[in-house]
Amino acid sequence: MRFVQAAKHGGTQSVVTRIVIHATVSPCVEGGAKAVARYFQSAGAGGSAHYIVDPGETVAAVRETTIAWHAPPNTGSIGVELCDPQKGPASRWADDDHQEMLRRAAVLVRQVAARWDVPLRRLSVAEVRAGKRGICGHVDVSAAFKQTDHSDPGSGFPWDEFMAMVRGEEKPIRVVVKGGVALWPGRVLEVRDPMMHGEDVEAWQERLVRRGWRIDADGWYGPKSRTVCRSWQRAVGLPITGRVDEATWESTWSWRPPAEPEPEEPAAP
Repeated sequence: MRFVQAAKHGGTQSVVTRIVIHATVSPCVEGGAKAVARYFQSAGAGGSAHYIVDPGETVAAVRETTIAWHAPPNTGSIGVELCDPQKGPASRWADDDHQEMLRRAAVLVRQVAARWDVPLRRLSVAEVRAGKRGICGHVDVSAAFKQTDHSDPGSGFPWDEFMAMVRGEEKPIRVVVKGGVALWPGRVLEVRDPMMHGEDVEAWQERLVRRGWRIDADGWYGPKSRTVCRSWQRAVGLPITGRVDEATWESTWSWRPPAEPEPEEPAAP
């Protein structure tokens, strides 16, 4: 994980009671986390957070044992920023980029919670005020202590869905096949911790096996699958990322080798 030290932070902390979810008021795009981390690095930044998450990367900006300036009172909390503009319909949280960011953030929150013995439950404002342990939004800390007026991650944030992801209760991915072609299931496959597993991974692997590629169709997307993905992307002329995005998925079913040119007729004598 990339680490970009934030300029503003406090002293040390040895106990964490809450993990606070924020929104950056910036676009939900790959590269967004790095851009926010660089802002936190500047002298003009108004605060900081421990982590910033976008659809493609998580960037750390403050060590967990250091107090970040994100949702006062800050001591005993971990701040997680999600790249979101905080405007537009609530349905934006269901688009591909937001869904990928939520999955990435859920894994992070689960890991942080395990390190600090924080239960995987959402806190009410009263529970935040009482010092209970759990997960909340910046809006909840603002309402509990009246030290800021921030309302992120916003009224449209899908708390029930996100907490289910944090607890590992995501709905299983189903692959729909039409006319012999598996439709894009909407999840980018990549190497992550914990390892991605599911029907979509197995379907993609099986398709490559049918094409003659050496890959285990075991439903787990690990380093070997990433290597094969890169080789496939190179072979079909796609950007070499090692991630099975929509274009890579569709090419696995639709790509055909270029046709051999017809031999020219010999010239008439």
